[in-house]
Amino acid sequence: MSETELTCSIIRVLVTNHSYGKPLPRDVILNKASYPPHKGGAAKDAFEHLCEQPFIIDHGTRGVKLDNGEFGSLVQFLYDKCGWERFELELRIKHFEGWDEINWE
Repeated sequence: MSETELTCSIIRVLVTNHSYGKPLPRDVILNKASYPPHKGGAAKDAFEHLCEQPFIIDHGTRGVKLDNGEFGSLVQFLYDKCGWERFELELRIKHFEGWDEINWE
């Protein structure tokens, strides 16, 4: 499992649990993410790398959350790097209005 696959698994948890902008602690996210047990260290590294993305807001010990103002970069990342299809993105990212700005190619 590559770092990109680990990152995508972690983002899926954030998208699924994105409720009212409440931060989720790292341990909760990693416990919900799907990856082999022997990849725990790599998953922690992927989480740290993910925190550098523009669509993540890091609240320190309180956890991280998605930045509603950066859904465009989130959607583009999920489409380009994680292989999410447009229909799934439109289903999961409901409050995004910039669909015309996404590069679907």
